[in-house]
Amino acid sequence: MSEPYGQRGRILAGVVLVGLLAACSVWAGATTGDLTESRYPDETDVTSEPAAYVGDRVALGGYVVDTDPVVIATRASGYGRFTLVDANARLRTDDAPLERGDRVTAFGTLEDDSTLAVERALTRDPSETRYMFVASALGGLWVVGRFVRHWRVDRTGLAIVPRERSPGSRSDHGNGRNGTRKATRASERRTTQSRDNRPSAADGRRTDTHAERGERDASAGGDSRA
Repeated sequence: MSEPYGQRGRILAGVVLVGLLAACSVWAGATTGDLTESRYPDETDVTSEPAAYVGDRVALGGYVVDTDPVVIATRASGYGRFTLVDANARLRTDDAPLERGDRVTAFGTLEDDSTLAVERALTRDPSETRYMFVASALGGLWVVGRFVRHWRVDRTGLAIVPRERSPGSRSDHGNGRNGTRKATRASERRTTQSRDNRPSAADGRRTDTHAERGERDASAGGDSRA
């Protein structure tokens, strides 16, 4: 079966798909999402020179190191501490108060070099992040395994084609279906042979006539000898 566009068509389609993927990535990154997105100065910018951002709206992310009041550290070493005013009241993802070790991203106005008046705060359980990465890794490995097992890359034709399977690697369903077909065909052949070997009525009549002739010939021979 000939291909409608051939090898050049596949190359062109691949280039178009890659271009669409890149364009979608750029478009998704350019859209305005939550207010805590990085279009505002974040902890990377503010921590090194907080006085330069006093009075500006910023988004700071870090780990809670104190709860009364809520204080976060933007660095894992504990450096870059900021007090979050009204953080629990502005929390959007959980009704429970913040605890030590929680990961928080807070958006608001930087009142001074160490105080953030929170307008919106988001938190995420670390177990959710671990689950996301583990589930994604397992799903990716499963997809790659299925691809490697059932498909291969045809370098000559620049195409992805199914792998050729040996007769012994067929699925159980296929084996069962083929076995049923073979058994049915064998049964039909045996039935046909038995029908062909069965004597018909005409053969029976011919046999009876032949026997009668033999008896008459035997009787005639006996009378002649007498």
